Amino acid sequence: MDTADEDPVVAEYDVFITPEMEEQLYVLQYLNRPPDDPFTQATGSKPDSLRLKQHSGFLEVDVPLNVHQHFNRQMGVQWGEALRKTKQFGQKAYGIASGFERTMPRLNRPGAAAADGQAAPATATNDDNYEEYVENFEDANEKGHVLNMQTFGGQIQHNDAKGPTYMLGTFRKNELHLTKLKGLVQMRTQFHHIDAIAQLEAANRRREKEAQEGAKQAEPKAFVATVKKAGGDTAAEITQAFMKATNAEKWQRLDYMDENSPQAFESFEERLFLPDTAAAAMLHSNMTNNQYLDAISAPSAGRGLKKRPSNRRQGAMVEISDDSDAGEEPTVSGKKDGDGQALNSEEMK
Repeated sequence: MDTADEDPVVAEYDVFITPEMEEQLYVLQYLNRPPDDPFTQATGSKPDSLRLKQHSGFLEVDVPLNVHQHFNRQMGVQWGEALRKTKQFGQKAYGIASGFERTMPRLNRPGAAAADGQAAPATATNDDNYEEYVENFEDANEKGHVLNMQTFGGQIQHNDAKGPTYMLGTFRKNELHLTKLKGLVQMRTQFHHIDAIAQLEAANRRREKEAQEGAKQAEPKAFVATVKKAGGDTAAEITQAFMKATNAEKWQRLDYMDENSPQAFESFEERLFLPDTAAAAMLHSNMTNNQYLDAISAPSAGRGLKKRPSNRRQGAMVEISDDSDAGEEPTVSGKKDGDGQALNSEEMK
C-alpha cells in the first residue's frame, strides 16, 4: 500500500506583516495585457504619465504607442487632432472620469465678453490640415497632432470591511512579508479619442446652426430666486451629485518610476519588508478553527435548519442514522461530545 503523502509540504516560510504605510498602495491590473509583456522601459512601453482623482477614485495611465509600425497614420492624425482641439475647448477628462460632461467652444457673438471684460476668442473647429499632417508625419507627431498615446483607466476598488482584505506578498529567503493594500484598480483601454470625435462633431453642428440662424445678441436675463427642497437621497440624485463632483475634481499628476529604476528598488526594500524581523511580535488569531470555517463558509440553503446555541466544547461529532422507520425517533450511534457525555435524540432536535 502506497502511504506517500499526496499533498506534501514543499516549503515553509516565516510570515511577517509590515506596518501600515502612510502612502497609498494600489495594485493596477491590466486585464487585456499579457503578463509576459509588461509596461516597462525594457519593452519600450514605459507609461508616460499617471493621473489620479483621489476623491472619486479614477486613475488613468498614458502609455506610448509605436507610431512607426502597424500604425494608421491618417486615423492617428484625425484622432490626435480631435483630442487636441477638444482640450483647447477646456476639456480636462473624458467619459465617466469627467462625469460625462462636455466643454463646448466659446464662439464669437456680438456683445459676448470673457470674464476679463474682453471679447471671447473664437475657437476654430474646422481647420482641417489632415493631409498636410500625414505628409509631414514626423513633424506632426512631435507637435502633438497625432494620437501617440494609449490610455488605460479604472476606478479604485477601496478595501472596506464588507469585502476581502488584499495583501501584497514579497519573499526574501524563507520569509514572506505581507503589506496591506489600499485597493485594486482594474485598468481597461479608454477610448477618449472616440469621445473627442463626437464632441468635435457636436461643436461643428452648433457652429453651423448659429451660422445659419445668425448669432443672437447677448442680453441680460431676469431670474427668479427659488428655494430648493432638501433631498438628494435617491439613487438618481446621488449619481448626479457624484458625476458633478467628479467633473469638478482636478487631476493629480504623479511621477511614474520604471520597475528597474533605482528609485523602484529603493522603495521596494524600504516599504515592502519588515525592517527588524527579530523583534517582531508573534501573531495570534482571535478566531478558533471552527469560527474561521463558519466565517468563510456559505450558509446552508433550503434545509430550514437552525443552529441551537450550545455551551459545549467545540468539536463534538454526531452521527445520525436515517434508517429508522417513519414515526420513530432517529438513533444516535456511539458518539460523544467534548465533555464525554453521550448525546440523546432529544438533544439532536
